[in-house]
Amino acid sequence: MADNDDAQPSLKALTAFETTLRLGSLTAAAKALGATQPAISQRIRGLEGQVGLVLFERSGAGLTPTREALRYYDEIAPALNRIDNATRALRARARSTRPRVLIAANFGFAHLWLLPRLSRLESAFPQVDIEVLAVDRDDQDHRADIAIHCDRESEPGDLFTPEEVFPVCSPAFAAEHGLEAGDAPARWMELSLLHMDERNSRWIDWREWCALAGVPFEERGAVFRYNNYPLLINAAQAGKGIALGWDLLVEEALKDGSLIPLAPPIRRESHGYILRTRYAHSALIGEIIRWVTSEIERREPSSATSPRKG
Repeated sequence: MADNDDAQPSLKALTAFETTLRLGSLTAAAKALGATQPAISQRIRGLEGQVGLVLFERSGAGLTPTREALRYYDEIAPALNRIDNATRALRARARSTRPRVLIAANFGFAHLWLLPRLSRLESAFPQVDIEVLAVDRDDQDHRADIAIHCDRESEPGDLFTPEEVFPVCSPAFAAEHGLEAGDAPARWMELSLLHMDERNSRWIDWREWCALAGVPFEERGAVFRYNNYPLLINAAQAGKGIALGWDLLVEEALKDGSLIPLAPPIRRESHGYILRTRYAHSALIGEIIRWVTSEIERREPSSATSPRKG
C-alpha cells in the first residue's frame, strides 16, 4: 500500500469535521452543508484514517470530540473561515457589474501620495471599484490598468511631472541642531543622513544629490539605511536624521508640519513620474488619469524653493 502520511485531507473532509464539531451533531452539519448524514460521517472517518487518530467518541448520545479533535479544531477553524470569506468575496466580485480599476505604483507613491487621496478618488468615481497595488519592481505591475513609476522619460509626453528633490527633517531634529526651513548644506551636511539600502539609477541618492547641488559628499560615521521609501520618511519624521524628499511624496508631511524642507531643491526635467496604461482609449481610464494629473498640478510649491540660507 502507498504511504499516505504526507497526503493532505480534502477540504470537504476538513469542512465536515469543523462543521460537525461547531454545531454538535452530524445531522446539523449535514443540513448546514447540504449533504446527507452518512456522507458527513464518511468524510470524518476518512479524515480520522488520514491523521491516524479518533476525533469523535461515538455513543448512543451522539458524538463527543476528543481532546486532540478540540486542539485540531482550534488550529484549522480560523483558516477555513478565511477561505470561506475569501471565496464569498470573490464570488461577489464575479457577480458585480461595477468596473474595477487596478492602479499600481511604487511603494513611495502608493503609500505617501495615492493612499491619502484614495477616498477623494473613490468619491470622484463612486461607480468604480478602485484597487491600489504597491510594488517594488516594474515587472510586478503587469495586471495593472494604470501604472505609475519614477523613471527617466522614454517617450515624449509620458512624463507627467518632473522630479524635484530636497532634504527634509523633523521639526524636533531641526530644533535639536539649530536648523530652520530653507537652511543650506553648510548648516546640516555633517549631521545624520538617512539612505535607502540599495542604489537605483532612477532615484537620486545622497551622492548624486550632492553632485547636482555642487556640494562635496562624504559619508561620515554610521550610515542608516531603509529598505523602502515610506520607512525612510517615517524615520525622518521620528527625528532619526535628514532624508531626501520627493516633492510629491512629502507634500502631506510638509503640510501637517511633521517634516520641514531644507535647501536646495534639485530638479531633473528628464526624470520624474511616468504614467502608463494599456487602455489609453478607455474613457474611464482617461478620466481617472486626468483626475490624478489635476491633483498633482494643484499642489502648492514647497518652501524648499525659498532663498537659501548660508
